[in-house]
Amino acid sequence: MKTVIIRLMITVAAITGCMSCSDGDGGDARDAYIGAFKIDEQNTGTDGIIRKDSYNITIVKSAVNKDDVIITNILNTAESVNATVNGTSFIIPQQTLRDYGVSGSGRRDGNSLHFSILATLQGYGQLNFTCDGYKQ
Repeated sequence: MKTVIIRLMITVAAITGCMSCSDGDGGDARDAYIGAFKIDEQNTGTDGIIRKDSYNITIVKSAVNKDDVIITNILNTAESVNATVNGTSFIIPQQTLRDYGVSGSGRRDGNSLHFSILATLQGYGQLNFTCDGYKQ
């Protein structure tokens, strides 16, 4: 009986030890962002007209920074931006695409994304894009 208890204690200790061998933070927060998303976008132009667009984006992990993802086809432009993930939220730091700058922030809610992007276009000023999407 004493041998059975000792073996049981060793088994429990081994299982607990292996569980603590994971990266300790519950995994990679970027995993929930990876994939294809259908985006519905809206913005109000400098002329006051509301414009809407629907398109797909893809999100992959950055190979350069362990907290970053790469969002491809941002604003339906075929361009890519880097975003830094922090749990269920993310930041798109100021970046230049073609001849305009973009920055933004957003959050993930289950399989949905909600984010806004401020685009600064030379000759047009600033446009604010509101984007909502769901994972496909």
